[in-house]
Amino acid sequence: MTRTRTARSLAASVAVAALALTGCAPQSGQDSEPAATSEADPNVTAGTDAALATYYNQDLSWGECDYPPEDQDAAENLDCARVIVPVDYANPGAGDTFVEVSRLSSSEDDPQGTLFLNPGGPGGSGVDMMLSAGFFASASVRDNYDIVGFDPRGVDRSDGIECLTDQEMDEWRAEPAFDPGSETVADMRATYAEIGTKCKEKSSPVVSHMDTQSVAKDLDVMRAVFDQPATHYLGFSYGTEIGATYASLFPQRTGRFVLDGGVDPTMDERAVTLDQAKGFEDNLRHWVEDCQETNNQCVVGNDGVDAGMKKIQDLLAKVAEEEITVSDGRRITPVNAVEGILVPLYSTASYPQLNSALDKAFDGNFNELLSYSDSNHGRNSSGEYTSNVSEAFTAVNCLDTVSRNVSEQDMAEAAQTMEREAPTFGPYLSYGDAACQGWPDEPVEPLDSYAADTDQPLLVVGTTHDPATPYAWSEALVEKLGNARLLTNDGWGHTAYVSGDSCIKDAVDTYLVSGAVPDEGATCGSA
Repeated sequence: MTRTRTARSLAASVAVAALALTGCAPQSGQDSEPAATSEADPNVTAGTDAALATYYNQDLSWGECDYPPEDQDAAENLDCARVIVPVDYANPGAGDTFVEVSRLSSSEDDPQGTLFLNPGGPGGSGVDMMLSAGFFASASVRDNYDIVGFDPRGVDRSDGIECLTDQEMDEWRAEPAFDPGSETVADMRATYAEIGTKCKEKSSPVVSHMDTQSVAKDLDVMRAVFDQPATHYLGFSYGTEIGATYASLFPQRTGRFVLDGGVDPTMDERAVTLDQAKGFEDNLRHWVEDCQETNNQCVVGNDGVDAGMKKIQDLLAKVAEEEITVSDGRRITPVNAVEGILVPLYSTASYPQLNSALDKAFDGNFNELLSYSDSNHGRNSSGEYTSNVSEAFTAVNCLDTVSRNVSEQDMAEAAQTMEREAPTFGPYLSYGDAACQGWPDEPVEPLDSYAADTDQPLLVVGTTHDPATPYAWSEALVEKLGNARLLTNDGWGHTAYVSGDSCIKDAVDTYLVSGAVPDEGATCGSA
């Protein structure tokens, strides 16, 4: 899901942290270049660029997914393949990369088509997501579609980029919180320039072409390879930006699109960060209120919400002032601690975990908080980073971010606003603009418009108290797409379809199965 922007462009991702899924890689022997092609259905490839014909007409070589032993039961009905795509769509002769896909075939002999899934991020793994396909797609949807998850280019199993060693990642995450008084913006630019250089030295050329527009173009190749005249898609959080980009680039190929937790792709870095900081602040206040109402010995006390919030703010200040280590000897920083709080705020179902982590932290044990931060970065208990989610997140954001010429004064003013409007999280989520100013690749030219002249409406699902993708973003996305309908979830937490609300699930399932959109102004839930 969409990850919050911090001073180091690192924060909470429910797809990685909350589900803690492990992934699959293709068996050896799967092709790394387009397989020999057969005659394609002209309805599938009509209007595509002749220079890309080899990619659009390729045949896939399917095989078993090489999941670890503990995931064999969940992977029993999945198979995997690689879709070959050009590294650079502007220059398809410059070389190839690949997109790893994982498929759960429909139980029906003649399903309606293929439904592509993306969990968000940037950097979330759709291949990992398929281990929980039954959670992300209901029975009626699985009956009507083959379900396909994919790792976007440069992510994990799709020619995943490599930047930092495990030790270097630990060291990077252990740096103190950004403080303009001790670490200048220039230092931060230099740090990211160094990381970017390492990414380019250790990765394939795809590291310079991980932008969202290229991912959307990959999706259209996948549509054709799966012999589909139209793309059907279910995307969460940042996955809605992929979907909106696709619908804008390929409106006549856009089928039933569900965009849950809408992202407004036209917002700049400071606006995104401020909205997210305020959203998480709002959700933390809700957690404090819930804790105090349901527990006469709430871990932050029972003297009112403001007093409870102040106790958490004091805890973060203590982490910033002192060198606090956990049981394995690592230092916990304020950014780590903030991430450890943000991860459980993605869902009200995780409120007990936040209660436990803070209870221990107030007693001086920060192991649990740091473990949530670890899972957010794909770090396991053995100290291995099993996912490149943090590197991929940074690369995609920097290639998509065009507002790189922000002055230090503007950053400082934005930081003051953030601290005022989100006093708990604001001090640790500012100065994100500086990161991409040091990135070695230039950003991609943005689309002129996200208007989607599609044959049928897209369905955007927005949650009124979504911390990571605030409801206003879904409203803005509907307006920018034009031919889209907004379904409102009046509730808390990030995204709605998998929240357990039967009203939302029924409305989304009906749309995916029949194409019928909810009534104008349809609302589910009651916050």
